[in-house]
Amino acid sequence: MSQLPLRSIEAFVVVARAGNLAQAAARLNITVPAVSRRIQILERYLGAKLFDRQPRGLSLTEAGEKYFSELGPAWDGVWKATIAATSPVRRDAFKVSVIPTFAANWLVPRLARSRLRLAGLEVEIETSPDIVELRERDDLDCAIRLGLGPWPGSVGQRFLPIKAYPVASPDFVARKRLRSPADLARQTLIGSSHQPDFWPEWGQHAGIGLGQGPYRSFDNLQLVYEAAAAGLGAAIGLDPLVRPFLESGRLVRLWPDDVTLSRSFHLVRRTDHVESNRFDLFRSWLMGEVAAAA
Repeated sequence: MSQLPLRSIEAFVVVARAGNLAQAAARLNITVPAVSRRIQILERYLGAKLFDRQPRGLSLTEAGEKYFSELGPAWDGVWKATIAATSPVRRDAFKVSVIPTFAANWLVPRLARSRLRLAGLEVEIETSPDIVELRERDDLDCAIRLGLGPWPGSVGQRFLPIKAYPVASPDFVARKRLRSPADLARQTLIGSSHQPDFWPEWGQHAGIGLGQGPYRSFDNLQLVYEAAAAGLGAAIGLDPLVRPFLESGRLVRLWPDDVTLSRSFHLVRRTDHVESNRFDLFRSWLMGEVAAAA
């Protein structure tokens, strides 16, 4: 057992389920070349080819199919046994998966002010810029996702709409002399690599064509706003996530008009997850905070 390549076995299970190296790398929090190396190590260890490359991803070979049919359930069993063996304090926590910027700029400040309203519910937050697969994470009670929905294997409800408007640093605005949305056509735009449609959707509502100038993308909205505050370009501000930057004066709105995006925040849980008093308590608190902010 000590000689088994466990990291490679884990990578094999994740890749087999994702069918895509990039998605598997995101779930494992490693690079795509690192995932490939782990698969190669396992193939050498087994003396068999496990995947065939396809135009849009990977497919299991016959040997890979047979190995995965036996290994997948076994690996799930290892994961569930490990979760069950964790300390009672950790298991009692209500665990939520959230994108980092929503956690830092919206959720955490409200949790800090509402311990009594949560009636003793201990909320544990796990942040990730990627969509976490709830079907593979029994330790997660729910997730807060930004997008259109629905997501496979889960049910959710829309609870927070998103309004978008361009923002930039005061110095950038002064240097570029931005007077109307059309002035953004040739400027450097900053956006999210996970949600590349924010700028095009805003431009469509504003009636202007974008993309004639440079484009910078980051995998984290916090970095998007930090880059804009540093004067690297204009960012697409998502309200309420961008508000701390506006309130501090590091960013300013370019114009008063905003656009309600098609994407919004959803509270999501697995379809096989039985609703509990803890989930009901968290959902009620979340909806109350949204109503209070509105």
